[in-house]
Amino acid sequence: MPTSIDELVYFIERQNDGKYQIEGEHLLADLGNTVPGFGDRITLTIHDAGISIMEVVGRHFVRHYDEASDSEWIAWFIIVQAVDLPEADDLFDVINEHYRRWVRAHPDE
Repeated sequence: MPTSIDELVYFIERQNDGKYQIEGEHLLADLGNTVPGFGDRITLTIHDAGISIMEVVGRHFVRHYDEASDSEWIAWFIIVQAVDLPEADDLFDVINEHYRRWVRAHPDE
């Protein structure tokens, strides 16, 4: 029986119509070989644009078995929902400042 272990973690969000949609895929290695858990927050900052924050509200470890091919597929899915923080602008400023100092090389520095 061949087993395929997916190295991606799938981020799923419930849409306004109640259906789920995959909002992102991240390599497990890029997540430090750790699957985000309940209450963990995932933050996306876009330079000079703003911030988006998602919170993990569910985790599913999926084993899918296909009898016809006698094969199995294993993957992690996490369910996230948007978080609207009143302090999001301040958080963005702190993250952006850290990025400018330690990550991004400025040609003018």
